[in-house]
Amino acid sequence: MYLYHLASAIKFALGIAIIIITYTSINVYEDPIIGIALAFLGIFIAARGGSFYLFLGIQKLYQHKKTLLLMYKDSYKLSLLFGIYMVINFLLIVLGWRNKFIGILLLGGFVRIHISLF
Repeated sequence: MYLYHLASAIKFALGIAIIIITYTSINVYEDPIIGIALAFLGIFIAARGGSFYLFLGIQKLYQHKKTLLLMYKDSYKLSLLFGIYMVINFLLIVLGWRNKFIGILLLGGFVRIHISLF
């Protein structure tokens, strides 16, 4: 059970490290594709690692009848879904296509998938 915690902590630290390295050492004007690709990767990994703890805390508050291992597995699955959600949002922001309506629509879709899966 502690492997989920360890894997999520490593993912969060790795994602933050990728973002910091991208921000400090890559010139976006010279290599925009590399900078954006590494930013996507860093955000996805950091969001996936960090959201595990968020979803685990929420499940501990509201899901009293589940076993601890099942809560860890569900939180780990939801963290992947949240990482994909973050990458889609970041992509729309970079392309300039994100507005309030699309943001609400994406958030509603994320919540709907979250409820239907678990």
